[in-house]
Amino acid sequence: MRSQSMKLAVAALLTSLGAGGQHLAQAADAAAAAGGSELQEVVVTAERRTEKLMDVPMSVTALSQEAIEAKGLHNIDDVTRVAPGVTFLRNGMSASGNYNDEDSDISIRGIDSTAGASTTGIYIDDTPIQTRHLNFGTVNPYPALFDLERIEVLKGPQGTLFGSGSEGGTLRFITPTPGLTQYSGFAKAEFGQIDGGGQNYEAGAAVGGPIIDGVLGFRISASFREDGGWVDRVNYARPTPVSPPPTVFSFPVALYTTNPEVTNTVEANANWHDTQTFRAALRWVPNENLTIDPSFYMQTLHINDTGAYWLNISNPADNVYRSGNAQRNPSTDPWYVAALKIDWHEPWADIVSNTSYYARTQHSESDYTQWISTVFLFNQYPPEGDTSTAYFTDHQNNVSEEIRFSSVDASSKLQWTAGLFYLHAHENSTEFINSADACPVPADCGPDNLAYSQPEFSVVDKQFAVFGELTYKFTQVFSATAGLRYSKLDYTGVVKEQQFGIFGNQVVDTTSSGSNRPVTPRFVLNYTPDPDSLYYASAAKGFRPGGINTQLPPQCTVGLPGTPETFNPDSLWQYEIGAKNTLADHRLQVSGALYYIDWKNIQQFVYLVCGLGFNFNLGDVTGKGGELEVNWRATNDLTLGLIAAYTVASYDSNVPLTPTDQIVAKGDHLQVSPWNLDLNAEYVWNGLSRHPYLRLDYQYATAQNSLVPFQNPANAPNSDPTLPGLPEIKILDVRGGLRFSGLDLSLFIHNALNWHTPIFVSRDLATTAGNGYVGPTGQEVNFVTNYFGRGYVPRTYGVTALYRF
Repeated sequence: MRSQSMKLAVAALLTSLGAGGQHLAQAADAAAAAGGSELQEVVVTAERRTEKLMDVPMSVTALSQEAIEAKGLHNIDDVTRVAPGVTFLRNGMSASGNYNDEDSDISIRGIDSTAGASTTGIYIDDTPIQTRHLNFGTVNPYPALFDLERIEVLKGPQGTLFGSGSEGGTLRFITPTPGLTQYSGFAKAEFGQIDGGGQNYEAGAAVGGPIIDGVLGFRISASFREDGGWVDRVNYARPTPVSPPPTVFSFPVALYTTNPEVTNTVEANANWHDTQTFRAALRWVPNENLTIDPSFYMQTLHINDTGAYWLNISNPADNVYRSGNAQRNPSTDPWYVAALKIDWHEPWADIVSNTSYYARTQHSESDYTQWISTVFLFNQYPPEGDTSTAYFTDHQNNVSEEIRFSSVDASSKLQWTAGLFYLHAHENSTEFINSADACPVPADCGPDNLAYSQPEFSVVDKQFAVFGELTYKFTQVFSATAGLRYSKLDYTGVVKEQQFGIFGNQVVDTTSSGSNRPVTPRFVLNYTPDPDSLYYASAAKGFRPGGINTQLPPQCTVGLPGTPETFNPDSLWQYEIGAKNTLADHRLQVSGALYYIDWKNIQQFVYLVCGLGFNFNLGDVTGKGGELEVNWRATNDLTLGLIAAYTVASYDSNVPLTPTDQIVAKGDHLQVSPWNLDLNAEYVWNGLSRHPYLRLDYQYATAQNSLVPFQNPANAPNSDPTLPGLPEIKILDVRGGLRFSGLDLSLFIHNALNWHTPIFVSRDLATTAGNGYVGPTGQEVNFVTNYFGRGYVPRTYGVTALYRF
């Protein structure tokens, strides 16, 4: 995958695009199209009908294909960075992860959880693809950002129109439809050099148009992108532990006061990854009332190694990132979505049916050498040549069907939408650990030092829902919307596992089930004094079903009543007021919203002192905040943009785990940056024939100084006060180039300030005195020398060539 042929392909595409620009007289000139004095209207389907973004009574961030390319966005990390109010972390080395760099945590408006069903819905068109968090190996997939019509980030619960997977909001990736009367296409090539790291390559093309004019059309696209790495995997000389060794829980501890020394590099820039996509779609219009859209999308993401680095042998300020892991942490994630959409127009209603099948076979390997040695043998630096490996899979097979009916008379005072939804989702995650360290007596373990076997941790979710929404226009300026969704949710979970060696001798074969019948309403009042102004107030409910837990080793549940087999559903209400105004002859758009969230009985992952954990309901959270978005066409050449968001969410009361221990203190916060800001400016010299342009994009986030439950020492023995919160973030992107004859040729610098503070920091074991890590004389025995960090890609220089027709 890292062959010379990829470099040649990118070079060839760049050359052909540059040379071909002189012969494309019939191509649409993107710069000229945008050269008018007004801001371009953005059209979305956030309410399951086509409408202007400024007419939607909710907070939505929408990115068109042109905006995606102008901002240089390639993946979900980039999208969430330019959508204030959304928090996204690569947290594979967290307490709920397995060192897989695909593992992540996404939240909207602070509705954050690493337990159970996702709080954020992830959709490709009308197909949900998010996962449940079953165990350490379950991770969310995200489509690559190639050949998309737009991305919609819907903020706040979408329980009425999108169901139980959208408690905090919904992220939608909308693909382009085939053209029936004219051909269109898109091609892209990119090369980038990471400062102190590897190289990026991308090449892709999309083309579509009529097969039978006005009746049958097609669109097909394919892309390949390789993102270079910047973290070196190294060997190191082990430091000398203190002597005599202290003891904790009657076991000797290898305690270090100095850091390891790097001896050689095993693999430079090891954390590279590549993404391949393919999409094919047809549109058939047999008559004026019927449209049939079959489509197929497939993607494979391969990650060579984790992007997490060891803080004690790295120097990010000099672009030196190193990991001392004994082995790579590779992951491969192939998946596809096959969908059939039918749009049928009747005099009394528009009827839309969307049938889809989603299949995924993700698999990964995790280097558990460090973790097992630290957690069970109390040695952070295992001997050279020592290895422990965990093998994971995450398989999903989902079938979904939705039928929607909507009114057709746009002039009627009453507009309505109604529908039925069915989902059968099967997810199974497996885990197998082979470790000589975990098998001090090999005969007590399985073949090849098999210390843990979990061939099945599965959940089957069955969901049937009926929903509807009515909008009645009382006068020309006042209207009201009322919506309701009734769902029948049934889930059955199976856990089969066997533990050996240091994990104990435990066999688990359990089946648990649950059922929920949530009702999720939505109410909106709209005031539109003129076509360019909207003022609204809304209330909406979100919901997540309950789920199941795996069983923990006995040493993890000492002093606890045991691991709960199941956990309960949670739900929230959000109250929002907002305004959207188009001003100054359509050169200025201003949108703002304030919200209040009441989240009950929330599901969260509980970290235990043994290094493992389980899912549990942790009481109630109150969230509040606001958002402001401004887009201004200051002159015909200069466009300015601002998005700002404030978010705060905290627990309402203490949450006990046992009569003597608590896991949440009143006032603890959820993990979210309080203030997020996205600024952008683009200047286009429209008066010149080649339309030169310069673009700046800047993201800023304030540090989270408030404590999350895991940081609060009051929550010992289940906390780690040594870990930092989310840091201050400053990311600047610069792009400049030429737009002419359908071509866009540009140079760019990503992360021009080379912001290198780790966004997420963790360690394998919270060895504080509050958690019981004290020696016989009462002194703290804290493993403070080895922490892991995960941050942004270092400064990257590059060139991009785009062509549209």
